[in-house]
Amino acid sequence: MQIMKKIVSLGLILQAVLYILPFAYTQYGLSAQAALSQDSSSAVADFPPITAVATADASAADVPADAILSDTASSDVTISVLVDGEVQTMPLETYVMGVVAAEISPTFPPEALRAQAVAARTYAVYKLRSGSPPPEQHHGAVMCDDFHHCTAYMPLATEAAAQWGEHAETYVDAITQAVQDTAGEILTVNGSPIVSVFCCASGAKTESALDVWGSDIRYLQSVVSPGGDACAKYNAEVTLPLDSFRQKIADTYPAADLSDTPAHWFKNSVRSAAGGIKTVELGGVKVEGTDLRTLFDLNSTNFTLTFSQDNITFHTVGYGHGVGMSQYGAKYMAEHGSTYTEILAHYYTDATLTHL
Repeated sequence: MQIMKKIVSLGLILQAVLYILPFAYTQYGLSAQAALSQDSSSAVADFPPITAVATADASAADVPADAILSDTASSDVTISVLVDGEVQTMPLETYVMGVVAAEISPTFPPEALRAQAVAARTYAVYKLRSGSPPPEQHHGAVMCDDFHHCTAYMPLATEAAAQWGEHAETYVDAITQAVQDTAGEILTVNGSPIVSVFCCASGAKTESALDVWGSDIRYLQSVVSPGGDACAKYNAEVTLPLDSFRQKIADTYPAADLSDTPAHWFKNSVRSAAGGIKTVELGGVKVEGTDLRTLFDLNSTNFTLTFSQDNITFHTVGYGHGVGMSQYGAKYMAEHGSTYTEILAHYYTDATLTHL
């Protein structure tokens, strides 16, 4: 009799947990915290060196994602997003569709779209359970639609027709299918969702998080990445008059001495394994390559320089920060027979594909 009572009591407790836990997680999530659509419609996912990246590598102290989400279908999870200055709460999968629409061309192969869907969903879930308060500019939302800060987002229901015209139905179907095919799938390390950053087109290799943001993250290492040169912005140039360049440097780095000839301004450059400029001495001042990229609106930190009598020209290779999945690399791999799981495994080293 005593054993029977214990079994019944245990069953009631488990039932209560299964009922309460999904609701509790959803409420917790709400309170916690590309190249123009690959040369056609949207903007590059260009994550800044956020502090989240520095602590993103999961540890044994982390609460595993499956311990929180195991009884919550992805269709039941909601996320708050700042869209055009207004906070909206929507199903997670609806948000993922909007990110895929804004961040990658719907003309890319289905396996590349599926890989993008998983990367977008993973980053959203990471943000949902990070526990960090949303930044002030989010007005309380977990995510925003600014690709400089979070990821780009396009509400398909209201903008697809204007964006794609007669192709809208075809493209929406492709995006919807990719999201449905991967519904609930995220990438994890030690059971926790990863910071699944991505870029439009890396160089011949992706950059490591260590070389770009100073944090050695096991799943964001430099890997070979073919196919980036299919991006129209893979090779680009930015030319400035020497006087304008001098003025910008003087305003930003007053200690830099540019009194010598331009050929002597840049010295002792340090490049990453992928080719990006990590640091360089500019007029005697040590400068980060990422800072120069921002200052002169360069497509990447992988650049060389040429000078004329009146101008300085940056020649860049790649488009975006170069860390994580290269979207054009995913396109290339898909065109050559790779599945989305193989694409993700290639770009996110040691990460595991997990179901919510």
